Amino acid sequence: LAGVVFLVIELRQNSAIALSQMTQERALSVLDQHTSYALDQEFSKLLARVYKHYDFESVTSDEWDQIVRYEMAKRTRSRDIWFQHTKGLIDEEIYSISINGAANNLPLWEWLKLFVPEDFMTDAKKRSESEDFRENLLRTKFLEWSKDKKSPYEI
Repeated sequence: LAGVVFLVIELRQNSAIALSQMTQERALSVLDQHTSYALDQEFSKLLARVYKHYDFESVTSDEWDQIVRYEMAKRTRSRDIWFQHTKGLIDEEIYSISINGAANNLPLWEWLKLFVPEDFMTDAKKRSESEDFRENLLRTKFLEWSKDKKSPYEI
């Protein structure tokens, strides 16, 4: 019996260590990503125009292509967090922040014609309809601006 108790304790410790390592790797990845953006002055200006000043009208076709790549990276990161949460590998707070961000980004992703896996999209839409949803200003401003704007990716 003592051996079983010891094994359970060791498994819990290993799980906590693995979760800590994954959180640290995720944080380092985000830091690397944003450091590279800071070093690219033109891209930083584009991000500020779109995500801080909500000046969607000024974005050129080539810049929308850059925004697509940027949003693809955000979508991939959010979906990874969502997937790990479904497997019990991400704590609730990180998941909640991520799925709320995905719910806020859905209108932009849909307008940009980004592929969003159905199961992940379903959960993000559920969040956007829940009482826990915190709509951000980007979503509000983008929805206002885009309602009569055709996506550059429409065929």
